[in-house]
Amino acid sequence: MDDETIVALATPPGQAGIAVIRLSGSKSHAIVRAIFEPLPGTWHGRKSYHGFIHSQGERVDECLVTVFKAPRTYCGEDMAEISLHSNLAIIEAVIDLTCRLGARPALPGEFTYRAFRNGKMDLLQAEAVNELIRANSRVFALMEFGNLEGRLSHMVGSIRARLLEMAVAIETDIEFAEDQRLETDAIDPNLEVAINDLEKILGQSRFNETLDQGMQIVIAGRVNVGKSSLFNALLMKERSIISHLPGTTRDYIQEKLHIDGWLFRITDMAGIREGSGDDIENQGMRRSRDKIAQADAVIFMVDASQALQAGDQEIFALIRDKNRILLANKKDLAPPTAIENIRRAFPDEIIHLVSAKNGENLEPIIDFLKNLWRQIADPACTTVVNLRQKTLLAKLLENLRHIEQWQTQSPIQTEMIAEDIRRGLRLIGELTGAVSSAEILQGIFAKFCIGK
Repeated sequence: MDDETIVALATPPGQAGIAVIRLSGSKSHAIVRAIFEPLPGTWHGRKSYHGFIHSQGERVDECLVTVFKAPRTYCGEDMAEISLHSNLAIIEAVIDLTCRLGARPALPGEFTYRAFRNGKMDLLQAEAVNELIRANSRVFALMEFGNLEGRLSHMVGSIRARLLEMAVAIETDIEFAEDQRLETDAIDPNLEVAINDLEKILGQSRFNETLDQGMQIVIAGRVNVGKSSLFNALLMKERSIISHLPGTTRDYIQEKLHIDGWLFRITDMAGIREGSGDDIENQGMRRSRDKIAQADAVIFMVDASQALQAGDQEIFALIRDKNRILLANKKDLAPPTAIENIRRAFPDEIIHLVSAKNGENLEPIIDFLKNLWRQIADPACTTVVNLRQKTLLAKLLENLRHIEQWQTQSPIQTEMIAEDIRRGLRLIGELTGAVSSAEILQGIFAKFCIGK
């Protein structure tokens, strides 16, 4: 990652309305001027110009060109963007033109790296750029956008300012204690707020992981109770094969489902029954039991059109400790006594009579899924951290606790406090990128897509 002018496609490759080619570096404006017509008399920053890309006297494509002048750009240096038709041959031709005029292909994350290097954002914000792009749910994306705006950086910066203030007082005391005899015990660092903030963020890390990966939901039941029909109905597409023959689903199928910005991973599994004699189906049923054990919640289905069987109770025993909803499926075929029989079998459960095939009375399932997030989500939690940040924040929390402990001792251990303050400041430097090594930075930005 050097100071050369770089170029890359900033939009996903493929057929689309437009594609955007991005340039950054000192030659970016000159390169665009060399391949664009008609040239304006004066290039105004942040203004789009309509015209054509040309090469050797021939027009390549119609486009819009926007120039951005340093330092008020994403990277903090001169930049330009070319919006043109999203045709792979045209895109490659234009990028090749820019490279012949002095640009080179950008490395993954190099635009954001330059923004970090030029002081447009710290490392916490730079990481938020990549994680915002990759966010799997609207809620997770909003939390990452908060980090991009500086929410986590502000909190860490507040802790740094507090530690610096302490460092000045402590180091002064160490230097002049014999002559001045400064009262260190009069210094009130008030680290409790910072400690509480860190504890809250780290305590929410499990929620953050679930938020990013999605809540794991399995549809469990005996064979042929309608699990695949429900799976298709929730996804609103034919994803699982449906048949009246038992054992149609031999393995599990998983799909993403978004509800009100929350991500769920819904799994349709092989039905569970005894004594099939089919080795493939038995393997599917073993996997179903494993999936139930790993699930965050279970949609448990029974067949309301026939008498309950021992297998229903066996499955219920597997999910007894899980968040669950009980569905009595095939209401259109159920006899009048069906619901009462199911209630007697499961006296402590709320029974929802549904028809997955006809899409009837599925609203309680959606409400159940929404409520799962309400149960675990802390409405005050607005900050998300990745593994690197979590590790460093845990070390910082331990460090702040040490400082608090040293202050409670008499006499106050100023030398030990000073060392812990220095360690805390180094950890904050690693978090924000102020003291990160080139290898660490290269590893972080290598995970970015090219063009960002």
